[in-house]
Amino acid sequence: MTTSPTGFYNSIQEATAHVIDVLSDILHVNTIFIAANDGITNVIVDSFNREEILVKKGDVLPFELSYCSLVLDHPADHLTISETTIHPHTCDLDVTKTIGNHSFTGIPIRMKNGQAYGTICILDAPSVHLTESELKALQAMAVFLGYVVELEKEKIDAEISALSKLDLISSLSNKIRFSLTEIWGATDLMLTTELTEEQQQYMSIMESSSRSLMTLLSNILDYSNIESRQIDDIEDPFDLRTMMENVLSLYTEVAAQRNLELKLDWNLTSSPIFIGDEAKIRRMLINLVDNAVKFTNTGAVTLSATTRSVTDAPEVELELKVKDTGIGISPNKLKLWLEHDRGYSPSYGNPGLGWQITKHLLKRMKGKMTGRSEPGSGTEITLQFTLKTYQESA
Repeated sequence: MTTSPTGFYNSIQEATAHVIDVLSDILHVNTIFIAANDGITNVIVDSFNREEILVKKGDVLPFELSYCSLVLDHPADHLTISETTIHPHTCDLDVTKTIGNHSFTGIPIRMKNGQAYGTICILDAPSVHLTESELKALQAMAVFLGYVVELEKEKIDAEISALSKLDLISSLSNKIRFSLTEIWGATDLMLTTELTEEQQQYMSIMESSSRSLMTLLSNILDYSNIESRQIDDIEDPFDLRTMMENVLSLYTEVAAQRNLELKLDWNLTSSPIFIGDEAKIRRMLINLVDNAVKFTNTGAVTLSATTRSVTDAPEVELELKVKDTGIGISPNKLKLWLEHDRGYSPSYGNPGLGWQITKHLLKRMKGKMTGRSEPGSGTEITLQFTLKTYQESA
């Protein structure tokens, strides 16, 4: 078991693995598992099967179709079912039909405010019950994990809160940006000289790393401005098509190195000139395209634009989409990230600073973000907001 030098766990996953290890020594049952529940899905964080393999780490079920949903809805501090094929709440569930008849015991894992993280559960032969001391051991582990979850949540909240120390962050970021720009420029110049294949590889890594750091610094500055409410709303004419082309051009070299195609799908019949906040829209697109390129190894990243008229013309509802052929993510994870302000979930972690900034900026523009994704099938994110059309004066 890997822990930090201070002896504390580095993550919830390490703590759950330790709990499973301890319980498997003191409870002589077939299956022990810990599940994280977010109200949408039930994710098995860790598991132990002594003989018959009933549950595996990483298994995912819709929350309402899992035994764990019954535990969290149960008014008592634990739920015990002697035979799952007979009990009225479990007999018709697909999971029961899959694994057959077993006894089940579940303990909720809750934080101090009562919010549920998940459950610790036992599956064994029908009609086998835990002793009182075994049940107490299980409850103690549930309380322990509740504290671990609470600490991790507080840690994440503290990290986000630390971003509000805005003056210091802005000052340091600008100084780093200046130095980084010099490194980036020198790297670009070196790439134009005669280099060996190995040197070319090293310089490409430096160029790519510099680009990533520059994006991160821009995100930190944007986030600090958002937190301090120092961000202005600007309405100036700008060329949307040219701006989108410029965003894609930032990733030309990275895409070439990966044999990745960058596409602009322009579906507007009207003028590409709009009145709005070009800087905000550009930042949102950079964040989304950056993620798309980062998680796409083959195929293409496509940036597209469509509009449809809004009743109170001369305005249009604009739809900008970033579509990739990358690794994709589960629909439930994407749904959580789209719906939650912070995007944090004990089951799925944090989607990143760029994602949070995009949501903040879009909210200021009274827009909305939607998306769809499947593991292995890529991801498509859509930004929807209204812009004024540009009318040239006579």
